[in-house]
Amino acid sequence: MMKTMQIRLTRELITEIKMLVDLGIYPNVSEAVRDSVRMLVTSKERPQGLPQARQEEIENIQEKLDQEVKKQVKENLKKPSGTTDFTPEEMSIRTQVFNTLRKTSESYGFSEVEPPAFETISTLTKKSGEETIGQIFTLEQKGSEQFGLRFDLTVPITRMFIEKQREIPKPAKWFGLSRMWRYERPQAGRLREFYQLSVELFGSKNPEADAEVISLAINCLTNLKLTKDDFYVRINNRKLLQGILEEYIDKENLGKLIALVDKKDKLKPEDFIASLKDLNVNDPEKLKQILETDNINKIKPNNQLAKEGLEELKQVIKLSDKDFIKFDLTVARGLAYYTGTVFELFDKSGKYRALAGGGRYDNMVEMFKGEPCPATGFGLGYSTLSLLLKDKGLMPEPKSNIDYYIVIVSQDVKKDAINIANKLRAKYNVSIDLMQRNLGNQFKYADSIKAKKVIVVGPDEIKKGKVNIKDMKTGKQEEKAIEDI
Repeated sequence: MMKTMQIRLTRELITEIKMLVDLGIYPNVSEAVRDSVRMLVTSKERPQGLPQARQEEIENIQEKLDQEVKKQVKENLKKPSGTTDFTPEEMSIRTQVFNTLRKTSESYGFSEVEPPAFETISTLTKKSGEETIGQIFTLEQKGSEQFGLRFDLTVPITRMFIEKQREIPKPAKWFGLSRMWRYERPQAGRLREFYQLSVELFGSKNPEADAEVISLAINCLTNLKLTKDDFYVRINNRKLLQGILEEYIDKENLGKLIALVDKKDKLKPEDFIASLKDLNVNDPEKLKQILETDNINKIKPNNQLAKEGLEELKQVIKLSDKDFIKFDLTVARGLAYYTGTVFELFDKSGKYRALAGGGRYDNMVEMFKGEPCPATGFGLGYSTLSLLLKDKGLMPEPKSNIDYYIVIVSQDVKKDAINIANKLRAKYNVSIDLMQRNLGNQFKYADSIKAKKVIVVGPDEIKKGKVNIKDMKTGKQEEKAIEDI
């Protein structure tokens, strides 16, 4: 069934089209529009035979109609806002980046998992609460169950872990690399449909686990040829931050203060101080000074929670690569989710939003009705990462997946050429002429699709049982039997 597309015309254009109807060129305005759509879809030209006296005027009206139809058809066919089309070249680049992320994760002993694209709404909102509902792409409710597309992988991977929690050896080291969806305003590095590496480690409460996932996040970028001059890791501890803030504000407003601290870098100093005063923070200037301390040894906590967090953080930093780590007391990453170490990876230029972020979430498994189990991990988004790689000239070059392109010299060997292609496809990616082009154009096409080598099949080659093979990069040619390729 064809989808109906509505074309809206201005009154002025409708008036002009009615003149074509009056001249008998079209039976009605609707048919004139349909004719214009047909011309666009089939790429055909209109038949000649217009009234000579008014030919130029008629053609001008038709041109106006064609342009309006083309514009509106294009609008109807554009991709959804906040999504990305991946052409073969872009898919090649993405695949290479993803292969690096997969290989790096596996080198640390993590295994890949893949949960469903949709979960129940109750599962999706359990981690972050009702405020996430507005960002969930909900599916049409068919029965009593209500589903939505996943907006991260931590939630579904945690659910998967709980289902097999007792039988899985600890620590369980899993990662996912797939697409997610969030309904929000699209901007650079933030899309509605996006891809993310999600690394989750269940079962260890020790600083070694936090240090390992941080090291993995760093190596994901260094294996893509980014260096310490390109990015760094901002690290903090939620217990440390919360313990310090509790001395400056009442518990009812603690959550608001943490949210404010988390966006401190986006505010002017005077605006940050004003916001602290609005929350009735005790001694805003002193708190601001403490939050700006970049030397962890200068932090002197007064309560047990902060002391515990400081000691945890020092242990993690001790086990991490000092070339990348920067202590930052303002890193918070939300209120109810993280419980200990938190970290974010940023480009050193400050041009982009966070490349990756994560930390310890020891309460999530229990929150999802599993047995108490410590956990830590991070997420790394492809959208922002690709922007940085492009900026640094480090995006991989697209790779051709065509090992051989078979050039057919004459139609009488077509069947033989097809048989050769089918034999080679057991080991290689092989394409063959499907357009009945001449030899020159076949070679041009092979070059345009970046085929690595070209095999020439003609009557002489079939008689000898050998074919000519040309390396498209070096130009070198050799003769080989098919079975030797």
